[in-house]
Amino acid sequence: MMRLAAMVLLAVLAALPLAVQPSAAPVTWLATAALVVGGVGVIAWSVPLVTAAGSLALVAYALALVLAGPAADPLAAIALGSTLALLLALVHFAARARGAAVGPSVIASQVRQWLAVVALGAAVAGVLMAAALPVGIALRSATLPGVLIAAALGAVLTVGGVIALVASEASRRPRS
Repeated sequence: MMRLAAMVLLAVLAALPLAVQPSAAPVTWLATAALVVGGVGVIAWSVPLVTAAGSLALVAYALALVLAGPAADPLAAIALGSTLALLLALVHFAARARGAAVGPSVIASQVRQWLAVVALGAAVAGVLMAAALPVGIALRSATLPGVLIAAALGAVLTVGGVIALVASEASRRPRS
């Protein structure tokens, strides 16, 4: 059952780039490679292979957007991110629980947790998108150095947030 769910998520992940630009050969090749690599990863419950497939699908999606040149569709991007997060969580759980007897209550608890994470991620993406509208309007007339400074500031803040998160988790762990 979990393999079937993972395969469905993988198929959706590979189909999203094709929905943007179905006739471009590089997009089709990347989506097919993502499907093949991810299929092998799901069959073997290999997180690295499924991660590689997710990366291929993400590159295919970005390439499809560049080739098609459509306006940004936040719902499709959120669907891609949510599908990828669910797929990786499912494969990681299945790989760790391989060979163990997992009851329905454990699976239901995991599914609730995954859906809560995806819902929170989608809500945060919506908030960030709404906050990005005024910034996008302000940056339309900005010069390239201004945009690069804003991007570098965002990268520094992101790295600082990750370092703070890792440091806070490390300080909570018991030391032996």
